[in-house]
Amino acid sequence: MLHDAYDASGLGRGIKQLRTDRGLTQEQLAAWLGVSRQTVVSLERGGPVSVTVAMRALAILGGKVVVAPKDAIVVETKGL
Repeated sequence: MLHDAYDASGLGRGIKQLRTDRGLTQEQLAAWLGVSRQTVVSLERGGPVSVTVAMRALAILGGKVVVAPKDAIVVETKGL
């Protein structure tokens, strides 16, 4: 599933969706990340967290990241 995230808020919504799809609580994700539950709350709300925490959360949850210029057209391809 492709989640478009053009800002921190969109990224947070995508991470929350991945977490809930996998049946994890915020506490469980926090433990996997080695951070507090409040950090996960901040991440999911688009608040200030380190890029490292956000990327680790995506990796743990099986998310993918495509970084592209704002005006780029991103096409999801099968099998990549």
